[in-house]
Amino acid sequence: MISSSLAFPAGEETNTTTNQTVKKLPVTVYYETLCGDSMVFITYHLYPTWLRRSTEMNLRLVPFGKASIDEEPDTPPKYYCQHGPRECKLNILHGCILDKLPFEKAFPVVACLMKNFRTDFETCIKGHEASKQTILDCSEGQQGATLFKQFANETDNVHRPLPFVPSIVGDQPYDYYEQDDWLYRFDKTFAKRYEAKFGVKL
Repeated sequence: MISSSLAFPAGEETNTTTNQTVKKLPVTVYYETLCGDSMVFITYHLYPTWLRRSTEMNLRLVPFGKASIDEEPDTPPKYYCQHGPRECKLNILHGCILDKLPFEKAFPVVACLMKNFRTDFETCIKGHEASKQTILDCSEGQQGATLFKQFANETDNVHRPLPFVPSIVGDQPYDYYEQDDWLYRFDKTFAKRYEAKFGVKL
């Protein structure tokens, strides 16, 4: 059974202190774990903006990118990733991190792993050791495979194959011609889209 943490939370969040409802704009990022462009985007654009605007952003991460799954009857599925077999394993590991930790804890771990090609799970999972073995068991077992298949289906529903990784989808259907705005002016694009949808200037 896939954890509900993979699904989008509700579109609104109640601030119990002020008893006000904060509207959230959905953003989904389709990325690859060993993709240099994904690393730059998450490290320098997505994560800093999320730290500032997490109360207004309904963020979802889908670690699949341009991978593919070869499925034949009565044989284990074969995975192919743009940057080799290690990327497939890391994509699944990221999926399990996102599944086993609440998003507000999972994203910092993912962002740590995406800083460069040398960061490792042991370093980035510090502070969440109680969940470490559960995440590893997921990534090495059937649940990880199930998550990876789910990510494949979600990514295919956006565009097959993705023209570019990472790809970003906001509250409107995927638009290839909006990708540069999302990739290089993420914070401004998010604020502009938020104001257009909710009438609130961030």
